[in-house]
Amino acid sequence: MNDDDLATLLALTELQGIGDARALELFRAFETGAELQTSPQEAFEKFHYVDTDTCEKLQQLEPTVDEYRQQFRQYRSEGIEVIGIDDDRYPQTLRTYHAPLVLYAKGNLDRLGCQTVSVSGSRRINEVGQKWIRNIAREMAGEGYTIVSGGARGTDTAAHEGALDVNGATIVVLGTGVNVPYPEENADLFSNIVDADGLLLSHRPPEAEPARYAFPERNQTLSALSPGIVIVATDGSGGTTAQYEIALDQERRVFVPEASLDIQPNEGLKELRSSESTTVVSSAAAIEAEITESPPHDHRESASEEDSTNGDNQTSLDKWNN
Repeated sequence: MNDDDLATLLALTELQGIGDARALELFRAFETGAELQTSPQEAFEKFHYVDTDTCEKLQQLEPTVDEYRQQFRQYRSEGIEVIGIDDDRYPQTLRTYHAPLVLYAKGNLDRLGCQTVSVSGSRRINEVGQKWIRNIAREMAGEGYTIVSGGARGTDTAAHEGALDVNGATIVVLGTGVNVPYPEENADLFSNIVDADGLLLSHRPPEAEPARYAFPERNQTLSALSPGIVIVATDGSGGTTAQYEIALDQERRVFVPEASLDIQPNEGLKELRSSESTTVVSSAAAIEAEITESPPHDHRESASEEDSTNGDNQTSLDKWNN
């Protein structure tokens, strides 16, 4: 997906009444962005949301497209790569289960094609839990896994640091832009991750500040990138519980620590342990064995691969705003 195509796609989302889903539908309906911008209204008959006013705005879209082109050039000059949904580098599982139109990445893009495991848990995790997940991440990174987490305090930080302990790879999926470390205290950690051949990844522009809506969207990306996710600690409320539900919806394998480990907060883990949808583990070896021997049944991925031959290579449009 070249810059002209991606710039056209993102420019479409700025038109009133055209969100991500409709923008992608329109973009894929025409051979080129130039054709889309110059076609008469008759060409949009099957798109009920393209009225006369919208068609006129489509014909005036080029200045907005050019602004995006300039932004992309600026980002790349800063070492930030821009990856559109139809780019070959865009992860297939992400396209299937979440599919943000664009990803902004700083670091080693090859990490997107590596064997991964995701980690999520409370920011208020106790020391026992931090040590446990740091060891898990250390061992799995040592076996060649890339550790994916959200860069937050507590659980996420311990997981990222465990990977770095063995010069392993880790991906930080941010709710902010890649130039806005959040929390600020992890700025050095994020810098070290990039220096160690890891990756910072976001669906928001590089200078985007924290926003409440962005973190649930971040969580969808976090679990979609891996066949399995370790839920380390939760009190049964907040983002970690939401992350668990997202992972189940995406048909990811979910792992939780044994009760005997005394990881706190534990209230939410009690319920997760009793669920048939989770696997209770105590070691990295157990997680690796489950992922290797019994990967999640990803029926939507095979469907999307078939659809991609027709240019419609994602199946989560129904979850987007139009």
